Amino acid sequence: MTGSSLHPQSELRPKLQATNGSQVTESSNEDIDPEANEVDSFEEHIDKMFAASDAEKRKGQKTTEFWNVDLIDFEGIVKPAKMSVREAMEQSLNGSKIILRFNEELQAVGDGAGLLSGILGALGSDYSKFPIYEKSWPKVWGKDRVYNDCIKAKCKQNALNRKKQLYTHTGGSKSLARTREEESEKQGRKVGRGEVWILKHKRSDGSYIHEEARKIGEKIYEIEQLDESTRILSENDSLAQALDKEHPGRVRGMGHGPTPSQLFRLSLQLSVDRAQVEEAQRMLCELQADVTTEKLKRKAMEDELAAEKMKRQAIEIVLSYLVQQQCGELSLDITAQMNYLDGHGGNRN
Repeated sequence: MTGSSLHPQSELRPKLQATNGSQVTESSNEDIDPEANEVDSFEEHIDKMFAASDAEKRKGQKTTEFWNVDLIDFEGIVKPAKMSVREAMEQSLNGSKIILRFNEELQAVGDGAGLLSGILGALGSDYSKFPIYEKSWPKVWGKDRVYNDCIKAKCKQNALNRKKQLYTHTGGSKSLARTREEESEKQGRKVGRGEVWILKHKRSDGSYIHEEARKIGEKIYEIEQLDESTRILSENDSLAQALDKEHPGRVRGMGHGPTPSQLFRLSLQLSVDRAQVEEAQRMLCELQADVTTEKLKRKAMEDELAAEKMKRQAIEIVLSYLVQQQCGELSLDITAQMNYLDGHGGNRN
Protein backbone atom coordinates (compact mmCIF):
# COMPACT_ATOMS: atom_id res chain seq x y z
CA MET A 1 0.00 0.00 0.00
CA THR A 2 1.50 3.37 -1.01
CA GLY A 3 1.15 6.68 0.74
CA SER A 4 -1.32 8.01 -1.81
CA SER A 5 -3.66 5.07 -1.29
CA LEU A 6 -4.13 5.98 2.35
CA HIS A 7 -5.52 9.46 1.64
CA PRO A 8 -9.08 9.99 2.94
CA GLN A 9 -11.97 10.17 0.53
CA SER A 10 -12.92 13.72 1.57
CA GLU A 11 -9.71 15.15 0.11
CA LEU A 12 -8.87 15.50 -3.56
CA ARG A 13 -6.92 12.58 -4.98
CA PRO A 14 -3.97 13.40 -7.28
CA LYS A 15 -4.52 12.32 -10.86
CA LEU A 16 -1.95 9.82 -12.04
CA GLN A 17 -0.49 10.64 -15.42
CA ALA A 18 0.05 7.92 -18.02
CA THR A 19 3.55 7.68 -19.42
CA ASN A 20 2.59 5.57 -22.43
CA GLY A 21 -0.82 5.17 -23.93
CA SER A 22 -3.35 5.08 -21.15
CA GLN A 23 -1.37 3.01 -18.71
CA VAL A 24 -1.46 4.40 -15.19
CA THR A 25 1.60 2.93 -13.57
CA GLU A 26 4.12 4.51 -11.25
CA SER A 27 7.18 3.13 -9.55
CA SER A 28 7.38 2.84 -5.80
CA ASN A 29 10.29 5.29 -5.63
CA GLU A 30 8.96 7.84 -8.09
CA ASP A 31 8.48 10.58 -5.49
CA ILE A 32 11.70 9.94 -3.58
CA ASP A 33 14.84 11.97 -4.10
CA PRO A 34 17.62 9.35 -4.49
CA GLU A 35 20.21 11.87 -3.31
CA ALA A 36 18.41 12.73 -0.07
CA ASN A 37 20.02 11.62 3.18
CA GLU A 38 16.78 11.76 5.15
CA VAL A 39 13.33 10.51 4.25
CA ASP A 40 10.47 12.99 4.78
CA SER A 41 7.69 12.43 7.28
CA PHE A 42 4.51 10.85 6.01
CA GLU A 43 2.67 14.20 5.96
CA GLU A 44 5.54 15.86 4.06
CA HIS A 45 5.62 12.97 1.62
CA ILE A 46 1.87 13.35 0.94
CA ASP A 47 2.16 17.13 0.60
CA LYS A 48 4.93 16.76 -1.99
CA MET A 49 2.84 14.31 -3.98
CA PHE A 50 -0.08 16.75 -4.10
CA ALA A 51 2.19 19.63 -5.02
CA ALA A 52 3.68 17.62 -7.87
CA SER A 53 0.19 16.61 -9.00
CA ASP A 54 -1.03 20.23 -9.01
CA ALA A 55 2.00 21.31 -11.01
CA GLU A 56 1.32 18.56 -13.51
CA LYS A 57 -2.31 19.61 -13.84
CA ARG A 58 -1.30 23.18 -14.63
CA LYS A 59 0.63 21.92 -17.63
CA GLY A 60 -2.64 20.82 -19.25
CA GLN A 61 -4.58 17.62 -19.55
CA LYS A 62 -3.12 14.68 -21.43
CA THR A 63 -5.00 13.61 -24.55
CA THR A 64 -7.10 10.50 -23.94
CA GLU A 65 -5.53 7.41 -25.48
CA PHE A 66 -7.75 4.98 -27.36
CA TRP A 67 -6.87 1.33 -27.89
CA ASN A 68 -7.78 -0.81 -30.89
CA VAL A 69 -9.10 -4.09 -29.49
CA ASP A 70 -11.31 -6.99 -30.53
CA LEU A 71 -14.55 -7.86 -28.76
CA ILE A 72 -16.09 -11.34 -28.79
CA ASP A 73 -19.75 -11.85 -27.93
CA PHE A 74 -21.54 -14.88 -26.50
CA GLU A 75 -22.08 -16.26 -30.01
CA GLY A 76 -18.35 -16.18 -30.75
CA ILE A 77 -18.59 -13.28 -33.21
CA VAL A 78 -15.51 -11.03 -33.11
CA LYS A 79 -15.81 -7.31 -33.83
CA PRO A 80 -13.16 -4.56 -33.73
CA ALA A 81 -13.58 -1.69 -31.28
CA LYS A 82 -11.73 1.42 -30.15
CA MET A 83 -12.01 2.43 -26.51
CA SER A 84 -10.25 4.25 -23.71
CA VAL A 85 -9.56 2.98 -20.21
CA ARG A 86 -12.52 4.96 -18.86
CA GLU A 87 -14.86 3.56 -21.50
CA ALA A 88 -13.70 0.01 -20.82
CA MET A 89 -14.36 0.47 -17.10
CA GLU A 90 -17.65 2.36 -17.33
CA GLN A 91 -19.42 1.19 -20.47
CA SER A 92 -21.51 -1.95 -20.65
CA LEU A 93 -20.14 -4.36 -23.26
CA ASN A 94 -23.48 -6.19 -23.53
CA GLY A 95 -21.97 -9.53 -22.60
CA SER A 96 -18.97 -9.12 -24.92
CA LYS A 97 -15.42 -9.62 -23.71
CA ILE A 98 -12.17 -7.96 -24.73
CA ILE A 99 -9.79 -10.43 -26.38
CA LEU A 100 -6.32 -10.47 -24.83
CA ARG A 101 -3.52 -11.87 -27.01
CA PHE A 102 -0.41 -13.63 -25.67
CA ASN A 103 2.98 -14.33 -27.23
CA GLU A 104 4.95 -17.59 -27.16
CA GLU A 105 6.23 -16.71 -23.68
CA LEU A 106 2.63 -16.31 -22.44
CA GLN A 107 3.01 -12.54 -22.02
CA ALA A 108 0.10 -10.24 -22.84
CA VAL A 109 0.76 -8.22 -26.01
CA GLY A 110 -1.04 -5.83 -28.33
CA ASP A 111 -3.42 -3.00 -27.56
CA GLY A 112 -5.46 -5.31 -25.36
CA ALA A 113 -2.48 -5.60 -23.01
CA GLY A 114 -2.10 -1.82 -22.92
CA LEU A 115 -5.78 -1.39 -22.12
CA LEU A 116 -5.63 -4.02 -19.37
CA SER A 117 -2.57 -2.32 -17.86
CA GLY A 118 -4.41 0.98 -17.77
CA ILE A 119 -7.45 -0.59 -16.12
CA LEU A 120 -5.36 -2.32 -13.45
CA GLY A 121 -3.42 0.88 -12.83
CA ALA A 122 -6.62 2.88 -12.43
CA LEU A 123 -8.09 0.30 -10.04
CA GLY A 124 -4.89 0.09 -8.00
CA SER A 125 -4.69 3.86 -7.59
CA ASP A 126 -8.35 4.35 -6.67
CA TYR A 127 -8.19 5.20 -2.97
CA SER A 128 -12.00 4.92 -2.70
CA LYS A 129 -11.65 1.13 -2.94
CA PHE A 130 -9.80 1.00 0.40
CA PRO A 131 -11.76 0.74 3.67
CA ILE A 132 -10.84 4.19 5.05
CA TYR A 133 -13.86 5.98 6.46
CA GLU A 134 -12.32 8.87 8.36
CA LYS A 135 -13.21 12.29 6.98
CA SER A 136 -10.02 13.88 8.32
CA TRP A 137 -6.54 12.61 7.49
CA PRO A 138 -5.09 13.20 10.99
CA LYS A 139 -7.79 10.89 12.37
CA VAL A 140 -6.71 7.92 10.27
CA TRP A 141 -5.56 5.34 12.76
CA GLY A 142 -2.13 3.70 12.42
CA LYS A 143 -0.89 5.78 9.46
CA ASP A 144 2.34 6.82 11.20
CA ARG A 145 3.12 3.27 12.29
CA VAL A 146 2.55 1.93 8.77
CA TYR A 147 4.72 4.66 7.30
CA ASN A 148 7.55 4.27 9.82
CA ASP A 149 7.52 0.47 9.87
CA CYS A 150 6.89 -0.26 6.18
CA ILE A 151 6.85 2.57 3.69
CA LYS A 152 9.83 4.50 5.06
CA ALA A 153 12.11 1.45 4.84
CA LYS A 154 10.95 0.74 1.29
CA CYS A 155 11.60 4.34 0.29
CA LYS A 156 15.15 4.15 1.61
CA GLN A 157 15.75 0.84 -0.15
CA ASN A 158 14.33 2.21 -3.39
CA ALA A 159 16.68 5.17 -3.18
CA LEU A 160 19.65 2.83 -2.72
CA ASN A 161 18.51 0.60 -5.58
CA ARG A 162 18.12 3.62 -7.83
CA LYS A 163 21.76 4.58 -7.25
CA LYS A 164 22.87 1.07 -8.22
CA GLN A 165 20.90 1.06 -11.46
CA LEU A 166 23.31 1.01 -14.41
CA TYR A 167 21.01 1.02 -17.41
CA THR A 168 17.97 3.26 -17.45
CA HIS A 169 15.74 3.07 -20.53
CA THR A 170 13.38 5.17 -22.62
CA GLY A 171 10.57 2.65 -22.87
CA GLY A 172 8.25 4.29 -20.36
CA SER A 173 5.56 2.01 -18.96
CA LYS A 174 5.18 -0.04 -22.14
CA SER A 175 6.19 -3.63 -21.41
CA LEU A 176 9.14 -5.28 -23.12
CA ALA A 177 6.79 -7.93 -24.48
CA ARG A 178 4.63 -5.31 -26.20
CA THR A 179 7.67 -3.48 -27.55
CA ARG A 180 9.12 -6.71 -28.93
CA GLU A 181 5.79 -7.66 -30.51
CA GLU A 182 5.28 -4.26 -32.16
CA GLU A 183 8.85 -4.13 -33.49
CA SER A 184 8.54 -7.67 -34.88
CA GLU A 185 5.35 -6.70 -36.73
CA LYS A 186 7.03 -3.55 -38.05
CA GLN A 187 10.08 -5.41 -39.39
CA GLY A 188 8.19 -8.48 -40.58
CA ARG A 189 10.39 -10.87 -38.60
CA LYS A 190 10.95 -11.97 -35.03
CA VAL A 191 13.08 -9.43 -33.18
CA GLY A 192 15.62 -10.61 -30.60
CA ARG A 193 16.15 -9.20 -27.13
CA GLY A 194 19.43 -7.59 -28.19
CA GLU A 195 17.62 -5.43 -30.74
CA VAL A 196 14.96 -4.53 -28.18
CA TRP A 197 17.66 -3.54 -25.67
CA ILE A 198 19.19 -1.15 -28.21
CA LEU A 199 15.77 0.28 -29.06
CA LYS A 200 14.91 0.85 -25.40
CA HIS A 201 18.17 2.69 -24.71
CA LYS A 202 18.00 5.22 -27.53
CA ARG A 203 16.30 8.59 -27.71
CA SER A 204 13.84 9.53 -30.43
CA ASP A 205 16.69 11.06 -32.47
CA GLY A 206 18.56 7.74 -32.51
CA SER A 207 21.26 8.69 -29.99
CA TYR A 208 21.99 6.59 -26.90
CA ILE A 209 20.81 7.91 -23.55
CA HIS A 210 24.32 7.79 -22.06
CA GLU A 211 27.83 6.56 -22.78
CA GLU A 212 27.51 3.24 -20.97
CA ALA A 213 24.40 2.38 -22.98
CA ARG A 214 26.22 3.30 -26.20
CA LYS A 215 29.08 0.88 -25.40
CA ILE A 216 26.69 -1.99 -24.70
CA GLY A 217 24.52 -1.20 -27.73
CA GLU A 218 27.49 -1.08 -30.12
CA LYS A 219 28.80 -4.34 -28.68
CA ILE A 220 25.44 -6.03 -29.27
CA TYR A 221 25.39 -4.70 -32.84
CA GLU A 222 28.93 -5.96 -33.57
CA ILE A 223 28.16 -9.43 -32.19
CA GLU A 224 25.04 -9.74 -34.35
CA GLN A 225 26.90 -8.55 -37.45
CA LEU A 226 29.55 -11.25 -36.99
CA ASP A 227 27.02 -14.00 -36.25
CA GLU A 228 23.36 -13.53 -37.18
CA SER A 229 22.37 -16.58 -35.13
CA THR A 230 23.01 -14.51 -31.97
CA ARG A 231 19.80 -12.62 -32.75
CA ILE A 232 17.87 -15.75 -31.75
CA LEU A 233 17.07 -16.06 -28.05
CA SER A 234 19.51 -18.34 -26.24
CA GLU A 235 21.84 -18.41 -23.26
CA ASN A 236 24.60 -17.18 -25.58
CA ASP A 237 22.77 -14.65 -27.73
CA SER A 238 24.00 -11.10 -28.39
CA LEU A 239 22.61 -9.64 -25.16
CA ALA A 240 24.02 -12.45 -23.04
CA GLN A 241 27.48 -11.90 -24.54
CA ALA A 242 27.33 -8.11 -24.14
CA LEU A 243 26.17 -8.13 -20.51
CA ASP A 244 27.18 -10.08 -17.44
CA LYS A 245 25.75 -13.40 -16.32
CA GLU A 246 21.97 -13.68 -16.05
CA HIS A 247 20.36 -13.13 -12.67
CA PRO A 248 18.60 -16.22 -11.29
CA GLY A 249 14.87 -16.36 -11.74
CA ARG A 250 14.50 -13.89 -14.60
CA VAL A 251 15.70 -13.25 -18.15
CA ARG A 252 16.97 -9.79 -19.05
CA GLY A 253 15.29 -8.06 -21.94
CA MET A 254 12.19 -10.28 -21.81
CA GLY A 255 10.04 -8.59 -19.16
CA HIS A 256 7.96 -10.13 -16.39
CA GLY A 257 6.99 -13.78 -16.49
CA PRO A 258 9.54 -15.98 -18.30
CA THR A 259 12.24 -17.68 -16.24
CA PRO A 260 15.60 -18.97 -17.54
CA SER A 261 14.64 -22.63 -17.14
CA GLN A 262 11.36 -22.15 -18.99
CA LEU A 263 12.54 -19.78 -21.69
CA PHE A 264 15.86 -21.34 -22.63
CA ARG A 265 14.39 -24.86 -22.55
CA LEU A 266 11.65 -23.60 -24.87
CA SER A 267 14.25 -21.94 -27.08
CA LEU A 268 16.22 -25.19 -27.29
CA GLN A 269 13.07 -27.15 -28.14
CA LEU A 270 12.18 -24.60 -30.82
CA SER A 271 15.67 -24.98 -32.30
CA VAL A 272 15.27 -28.77 -32.39
CA ASP A 273 11.81 -28.45 -33.92
CA ARG A 274 13.14 -25.98 -36.47
CA ALA A 275 15.90 -28.40 -37.47
CA GLN A 276 13.37 -31.21 -37.83
CA VAL A 277 11.14 -29.05 -39.99
CA GLU A 278 14.07 -28.06 -42.19
CA GLU A 279 15.06 -31.73 -42.61
CA ALA A 280 11.49 -32.68 -43.49
CA GLN A 281 11.35 -29.85 -46.02
CA ARG A 282 14.64 -31.00 -47.56
CA MET A 283 13.35 -34.57 -47.93
CA LEU A 284 10.11 -33.29 -49.42
CA CYS A 285 12.03 -31.25 -51.99
CA GLU A 286 14.08 -34.31 -52.94
CA LEU A 287 10.93 -36.42 -53.37
CA GLN A 288 9.33 -33.70 -55.47
CA ALA A 289 12.45 -33.56 -57.65
CA ASP A 290 12.38 -37.35 -58.10
CA VAL A 291 8.70 -37.26 -59.07
CA THR A 292 9.38 -34.48 -61.56
CA THR A 293 12.25 -36.48 -63.10
CA GLU A 294 10.07 -39.58 -63.45
CA LYS A 295 7.33 -37.53 -65.07
CA LEU A 296 9.80 -36.13 -67.59
CA LYS A 297 11.08 -39.63 -68.41
CA ARG A 298 7.55 -40.92 -68.88
CA LYS A 299 6.69 -37.98 -71.11
CA ALA A 300 9.78 -38.63 -73.24
CA MET A 301 8.81 -42.30 -73.65
CA GLU A 302 5.25 -41.36 -74.59
CA ASP A 303 6.54 -38.86 -77.15
CA GLU A 304 8.86 -41.50 -78.60
CA LEU A 305 6.02 -44.04 -78.90
CA ALA A 306 3.79 -41.44 -80.54
CA ALA A 307 6.51 -40.67 -83.08
CA GLU A 308 6.93 -44.37 -83.89
CA LYS A 309 3.20 -44.72 -84.33
CA MET A 310 3.14 -41.81 -86.76
CA LYS A 311 5.95 -43.44 -88.76
CA ARG A 312 4.03 -46.71 -88.99
CA GLN A 313 0.91 -44.91 -90.10
CA ALA A 314 2.87 -43.09 -92.79
CA ILE A 315 4.33 -46.36 -94.07
CA GLU A 316 0.89 -47.96 -94.18
CA ILE A 317 -0.50 -45.02 -96.15
CA VAL A 318 2.33 -45.25 -98.71
CA LEU A 319 1.91 -49.00 -99.10
CA SER A 320 -1.85 -48.66 -99.50
CA TYR A 321 -1.31 -46.05 -102.17
CA LEU A 322 1.10 -48.32 -104.06
CA VAL A 323 -1.39 -51.20 -103.95
CA GLN A 324 -4.14 -48.99 -105.30
CA GLN A 325 -1.88 -47.85 -108.11
CA GLN A 326 -1.12 -51.47 -109.07
CA CYS A 327 -4.78 -52.50 -108.70
CA GLY A 328 -3.76 -55.48 -106.71
CA GLU A 329 -3.25 -56.77 -103.22
CA LEU A 330 -0.20 -56.85 -100.95
CA SER A 331 1.87 -59.98 -100.85
CA LEU A 332 1.39 -62.35 -97.95
CA ASP A 333 4.79 -61.40 -96.45
CA ILE A 334 3.99 -57.68 -96.41
CA THR A 335 0.51 -58.32 -95.00
CA ALA A 336 1.97 -60.42 -92.17
CA GLN A 337 4.50 -57.66 -91.32
CA MET A 338 1.78 -55.01 -91.19
CA ASN A 339 -0.40 -57.19 -88.96
CA TYR A 340 2.59 -57.63 -86.65
CA LEU A 341 3.08 -53.87 -86.48
CA ASP A 342 -0.61 -53.36 -85.76
CA GLY A 343 -0.46 -55.84 -82.89
CA HIS A 344 2.50 -54.07 -81.22
CA GLY A 345 1.83 -50.48 -82.13
CA GLY A 346 -1.91 -50.21 -81.69
CA ASN A 347 -4.78 -49.94 -84.16
CA ARG A 348 -4.52 -47.63 -87.12
CA ASN A 349 -6.54 -44.43 -87.03
